[in-house]
Amino acid sequence: MKRIVLFIFCGFFALTITAKSVTPAASLPAYYEKIDGKSGKALFDAVQTVTKTGYSSLGYDGLWTAFKTTDKKSNGQVWDMYSDCNWTFGSDQCGSYSNECDCYNREHSIPKSWFGGSTSGPGCDIFHLVPTDGKVNGMRSNYSFGEVSSANYTYDGAKKGTAKSITITGGNTIAGNTGATISASGTVFEPRDEYKGDFARGYMGALLKWAGDKAFTSGEGAKTFTTNYSTGSFGLTKYGVALLMKWHRQDPVSQKEIDRNNGIQQTQGNRNPFIDYPYLAEYIWGEKAGEILYLDDMMTAYDVDFVLGESDGSREDVVHTPQLSVSATQVNFPSILVDEESAYSIKVSGMYLTSNITLTISGEDADMFETSRSSLTISEANSSNTQNNVILTYVPTEQGQHSGTLQITSEGAEPVIVKLYGVCNKLCHVTWMVNGEEYTAGEPTTTLAAGGKVNTLPTAPKSPCAESNQFVGWSEEVITTAQDDIPTDLFSDASEAPIISHDVVYNAVFATLEETEILATPAAPVTMDLNDTEGWTLSGLIRDTKHWRMVTDSYIESPSINIASIISITINMRTYGGASYNTIEFSADGNNIGELKASTNKLANYTWTPATTLSGSGVLRFSSKTNTNQNGPALSSIHIEMAGGGVITEYYYSNYVTYCGPTTDIVEVQQPKLMANKILSGGQLLIEYNGVYYNTLGQVVKL
Repeated sequence: MKRIVLFIFCGFFALTITAKSVTPAASLPAYYEKIDGKSGKALFDAVQTVTKTGYSSLGYDGLWTAFKTTDKKSNGQVWDMYSDCNWTFGSDQCGSYSNECDCYNREHSIPKSWFGGSTSGPGCDIFHLVPTDGKVNGMRSNYSFGEVSSANYTYDGAKKGTAKSITITGGNTIAGNTGATISASGTVFEPRDEYKGDFARGYMGALLKWAGDKAFTSGEGAKTFTTNYSTGSFGLTKYGVALLMKWHRQDPVSQKEIDRNNGIQQTQGNRNPFIDYPYLAEYIWGEKAGEILYLDDMMTAYDVDFVLGESDGSREDVVHTPQLSVSATQVNFPSILVDEESAYSIKVSGMYLTSNITLTISGEDADMFETSRSSLTISEANSSNTQNNVILTYVPTEQGQHSGTLQITSEGAEPVIVKLYGVCNKLCHVTWMVNGEEYTAGEPTTTLAAGGKVNTLPTAPKSPCAESNQFVGWSEEVITTAQDDIPTDLFSDASEAPIISHDVVYNAVFATLEETEILATPAAPVTMDLNDTEGWTLSGLIRDTKHWRMVTDSYIESPSINIASIISITINMRTYGGASYNTIEFSADGNNIGELKASTNKLANYTWTPATTLSGSGVLRFSSKTNTNQNGPALSSIHIEMAGGGVITEYYYSNYVTYCGPTTDIVEVQQPKLMANKILSGGQLLIEYNGVYYNTLGQVVKL
């Protein structure tokens, strides 16, 4: 009878209610989609991304607490894969030991001496760190895992001794075919049979997690690991591939591993993909190496069909139907003329294909459509890097509306149809006129299909009229007498041109540029003295009857002003405490713009003028360059002179014409087209809105 199982997921964490999940891959983190459709190095890199996702180091000391979640037996005691002793969490931690079952410690199944002896990084990665009997762990030392031919130490199924050769139980990409052997030498440590797969998958997960960051190749580690992460090797020696794949196959994923994997995510944040998808290892080092991995081809360890301790995670009986897809099922080409071309790119792709893709165009107007590819290979169709891999072209040989059909086929797949539509319009002629004569400067558009727009305008012509006239655009309207109204179809840029359906004549439009001038008053200066500090901010200064004294961390800030319009800054100041304490510096928006130095101990005016153009607006901050608790420059007033005044120039167009003759008179302007309003004087900029003038701070300026 099948067992009924329930997993409750909260985020990515699972709580085991009974013995086995009935929840399929959909309950695993979405990041596993990153490995779908990949092979070779791209698959290796994607799996590495998965192993890193969510990871947060527990630190070496944090492992003691984490073991209570990841390695606890049903009776609440420590679960050790080297022995079968009974320990209580916390109270039985090593210390010292003399015999088996004295205490448990933190075993690096990948010894830390293989990667530099550190207890950080992989040195505290619970993927391969497990609680173990202190004595047995000490006997293991830093020897490689392997299978023992002659043991010199045995305890509860774990043993240490002379290595024997490994017989391959299935195809490996490095080790060779079934029946090949890999020789080993020296002393190795062999864990208990029921945990060999656990250690193999722990090694695989840790290798992928740290590949390229940490090498496990020092000393004995060189028997198992390499730093070659290219196709075929992927971080393991021939011996490493043969051993780990053998153990991975002969000891499939158990409920203990599922629970431990969930516990690792709950404590360390990431998961071991070789436990979630056991068959994944075959695509990297085993029988499927180099093939494209599809998640649908594998069971998860949570699927109802996955038999704990027996299933390898494959779905060899799954039969996939080849599938085709295309980025667009209908293409509407823009209107063009006879013998012109219009192109459109599409992406054709497929899954589970067994033959190349064929592309064929048919239909009554098939000869007016072309495809850049008549076929695509399986690898081209499956490539995740493929963007738009097929270019369709419409090349009409006669006017009218045309259609065709692109059929995309591959053996066993449902054909995909793309409908093709194009319109070939009549030819329209465009004539450009300046003062009654044809104008061709700049190679403008002179022919186009009906329903289109001109894409190139002539070079803007100089006015043949009075010097005050300027070119303002193109219009179908003909203006023979000066008028105030702007032509309704006037355009000066191709993007503004109207759609045409007939032959058209565009006339150059000229207009008189009018202007008026208005005098503006200068901006008011900004001043602070001992008797008037309104709007100013003073902090930390010492005041006496004649001046403010600037000391440590003191400052003065002005109100918000137009920095760009500053003509000069004058400070009435003196030294205080000697010439070493004589400098006041000023900054705008945190950037120093200048400084003034007092030369005597008597109050005097010192003036600074900007050497370069200032910009922006805001507050000025004044502070002592040589602060002390008592001494510093002393001042009685600050005066900031501001630029202003000048002239506002108002520009507008009037007197629109297309022909400039001797009878063209200037008429009274009724509806001027306002072009710009501004004051330019000493860096001051004023802007007009509805007859009111503002400075760049938004303050009203009276003219």
